[in-house]
This record gives sequence, structure tokens and C-alpha cells, in this order.
Amino acid sequence: MPHKVSVYLDDQTHRELKAAASYQGLSLSEFMARSAKHFLEHPHRRAAAQLMDQLRQHVSQPITQDEIRDMRDSGRV
Repeated sequence: MPHKVSVYLDDQTHRELKAAASYQGLSLSEFMARSAKHFLEHPHRRAAAQLMDQLRQHVSQPITQDEIRDMRDSGRV
């Protein structure tokens, strides 16, 4: 059974997505569903998920959001 998902977009993004869907002869809903499936099936996303799983195995204690931000800001992530 299909489920409804609401997403809030700014006007420009909404127009661009609607135009992209129209260009492909799709409704905005069909376009977004296909785009989401494509993203989930994309090999880079799978590789990133596998890498994160490997990293989690090596982390002995949870890392806080602040620690992640600090690592990102210092160029370590």
C-alpha cells in the first residue's frame, strides 16, 4: 500500500522539480518516488553505507554530534 510523504520546499526548488518531472512526462509524485528509489539504489550510497558500518565496528564508544562536527570542521571526516 502506498504511503504519503510530505516535504516542504522553497518555491524555486518546487518549480525546478515540477519542471523536471514534466520534462520526463511524469507527475511530481512519480518523479520524486523514482528519484528517491534511484538515490537508494545508487552504488555510491551503498558504498558509503558499508563504509559507515565498518567504521561503527571500530568505534568503541558513541561519538556525539559535537565531536562529529569538530572532526568535520577540522577536515578529518
